[in-house]
Amino acid sequence: MKNCDTYRWRTALQALAILAVLAIPFSAQAGSIPLSASTSGTCNIPQTITTDKPFDAATVIDSFAGYQCTLETLAQNIIFYRYYSFPAAPEINKNRYLTTNFFELNSDVIIGLALYPFPPNPQFQNFAYYREQVSVLAGTDLYVGLAGPQPSTDIGSCYAGGATQYFFAGANVSNNPSIAFSGALPITKDTRYPNAYGVGDPCNVYKVPEPDTLTLILLGIGNIGLLKLVGVRRRQTYG
Repeated sequence: MKNCDTYRWRTALQALAILAVLAIPFSAQAGSIPLSASTSGTCNIPQTITTDKPFDAATVIDSFAGYQCTLETLAQNIIFYRYYSFPAAPEINKNRYLTTNFFELNSDVIIGLALYPFPPNPQFQNFAYYREQVSVLAGTDLYVGLAGPQPSTDIGSCYAGGATQYFFAGANVSNNPSIAFSGALPITKDTRYPNAYGVGDPCNVYKVPEPDTLTLILLGIGNIGLLKLVGVRRRQTYG
């Protein structure tokens, strides 16, 4: 009877140890998925008729995580940021997308805002070499949510998004008196994975996420199980 109980305990502890090990990759995968925007409803961005930075409302809505965003009227003046590649073309860089996230490394920008810096997707060719401040006055309407992950249909897609994203849907933006674009300041280029485009490859620089609570619990149980298992074997050998 004693040997039978010992066998059962050893089998159970081995199973717990295996579960603890299996939980590690599962946690890493789950931790890499950006959270959906915490909003009360889906995006309702109007299709504004404008010749100043025209946009497609459906495409903008698609750029928000879970198609979720809310209309926010700024209660006070706020400093936002824009990230782009070529300050020599200032009219190109005065755009409708803004963020409150301050990044020091251009690959973090590309990941957080799900930018795509390589052909054959020229609409996503933003290397985020530069950052500028954008002052927006109180009373301005902006749509806010989280940047969604890069669409899986994009070749080489891997960017998770998750940064805070704002969008201005008014009639004009480049000469709007409530929106002032400053000037470009260079930020650090990621050179950990250099390539022909002179920018690090954000697809390969994901940070390892911290284990969640369930993983820590399973690891703890697994470690206790392994210690007890060692103790059982010692008792069998030396007892």
